[in-house]
This record gives sequence, C-alpha cells and structure tokens, in this order.
Amino acid sequence: MKLYMSYTSPYARKVRVFVRELDLEDAVDEVPVDPLADPDELVSVNPVSKVPALITDDGTAVHDSRVILAYLASLKETGDLYPAAGDPKRWAAMTLAAHIDAILDAAVAWRMETQRQPGERSIYWQGRWRGKIERALDALPAMLDAAPAYRRYAEMLSVIALEYIDFRHPTLDWKRTRPELTKLHDEWASRSSMVETQFPAA
Repeated sequence: MKLYMSYTSPYARKVRVFVRELDLEDAVDEVPVDPLADPDELVSVNPVSKVPALITDDGTAVHDSRVILAYLASLKETGDLYPAAGDPKRWAAMTLAAHIDAILDAAVAWRMETQRQPGERSIYWQGRWRGKIERALDALPAMLDAAPAYRRYAEMLSVIALEYIDFRHPTLDWKRTRPELTKLHDEWASRSSMVETQFPAA
C-alpha cells in the first residue's frame, strides 16, 4: 500500500501512528507530499489534494483519515485500538473520536488564519477557534473516563491532538492547568509509534 502524507499534518499522523500500532509498517510505503502544491500524484488519488490518502494493494483510493483508519482496522485484529463493527459500544467511542477531530479542525483553522497577511488576519476567528479548543480540552478528561470501551483508541487520538497543539500553538500551554491530560500524554509520548512520527521541530 502507498500512503500519501505530510509530516506536519495531524490527520496524516493519526494514520501513521495507527499503522505502527498495528505493526503494518512493512505493508505501507509513506510518500511525503505537499498538498498545498496540488501535486499530480496526490490529486490523482484525492482530487481535492488533501492528506492522508491511501492506495490499497488492489489499487483502490481511500482518503480521509477516518476512512483510512477503518480500512486498516479491517485488515487486522485491533482489540481496543479501534471500534469493532457491530459493537453497540462503538458509537460512544466514535463520538469521542469526533470530539477529538473537532479539536484538530479548530487547531488547523487557527493555524491557517495565522498564515494570512498581517492585515488580513481575524482576531475574532482566532479567538473563536482557541475558545473551542480550550472548551474541548476541558471536557476531554471526563469524556475519556466515561468511555465504555476502546479507551486506547481515544487515548491515541487525544495525544496526537495535544502534540499538534504544542507544535502549532504552544502559547495555549494546555499542560499548565490540565494534569490529567499531561499524565496521559506522558504515558504515550515514549511509545515508538509516537516517537517515529513526531512533528518536525519548529
């Protein structure tokens, strides 16, 4: 399989960490691309030029990190690392995953706003996105504690989101007032799947 990815994309990192947690590294070739440059090889797989995008062994194009995770989970036994089809407990786990994706969506939107020309940047929208992230992080520990199943899946996604905030928005300083999330992060940060996929140094 071939995975089109960017080292700075949190969505691509979700897939890259998942690949390693499932011991699928030998089955997936990572191909770094710049989605903002609309490279032909990426556009041919995903016309909107977004990463991650996967080409399966039979040539099928699969894109969006959530869909790619589901596809990879269909290849191996995943235990509590991915919600099993047919399990009623999967809905709570997938809702929690959507909550974490919302953190990423706001963090990416905030980052894109900071890349506009100084006179074009919106203080209002930056404040809105920061506020969304702060509220979502405040709610996250209780949501994790209430998760009925697939805790490892939610933890993996949570730590990726936390590290993306550190990468792009260090001034948010989420660790200062969130000891539960700090503990969770520290438990995962040394895993090889996380170390091998770290965001680039600023």
